[in-house]
Amino acid sequence: MNADNRIMFRLSTPKKEAFLNKVNEEGKKASEVLIWLIDRYLRSGGDLEESQSVPELKTIKDRVNQHDLEIQFLKQELLGELSA
Repeated sequence: MNADNRIMFRLSTPKKEAFLNKVNEEGKKASEVLIWLIDRYLRSGGDLEESQSVPELKTIKDRVNQHDLEIQFLKQELLGELSA
């Protein structure tokens, strides 16, 4: 990659310091985190909501839906037993 390929933007000092502190605590480089964020945004097709969502969110929703179906089934069984 060409070292002169830069993107520059303004960031508040507190936000910049918090970001740099966080990446340093994690033993990462600021550039690698920013590149990861850009890659994630591009994979999402530019959809900010999609790029910000937790990847496991769909799995969690699917599990909740499955549990709802199981609860409905168990309620129907219980009601059937009570009426018998």
